[in-house]
Amino acid sequence: MTLLFLDPDDASRAPLAAGLARHLGESLDMDVAAYSAGVRPSHVRQEVRTMLREVGAAIDGIHAKPVMAVPLDEITLVIRLAPALDARLPDGVRIIDWHLPDPSCAPPEEREDAYRATRDELLRRLKIHFAFHGVPR
Repeated sequence: MTLLFLDPDDASRAPLAAGLARHLGESLDMDVAAYSAGVRPSHVRQEVRTMLREVGAAIDGIHAKPVMAVPLDEITLVIRLAPALDARLPDGVRIIDWHLPDPSCAPPEEREDAYRATRDELLRRLKIHFAFHGVPR
């Protein structure tokens, strides 16, 4: 299973989701490749690294990138994490929407909790998805 998590800037939700998918796939002994990309990439926020570390997920190699920097011919599923994302994707690739609020938009005093809530919701959705669509190694 090769996933692409897509959001506007590849700064918060998408890199968090990709890191969690790789971590969860490994812990479940599943063959999962996960990428993140943005329509207008900027930089991965430090909170993403913090949230991944808290659950023991690797943070190596996490950086914001455009959609064209991802091996699109390998992608089996695109998960859009925000509405109105216009990106060129391969014909026939399956696309689902998991629109989640951007935790970086939370007020500074609530931001850490917003990132945790996003992380926990992504983990919940990934566990369900892997339970129904996962491919064991």
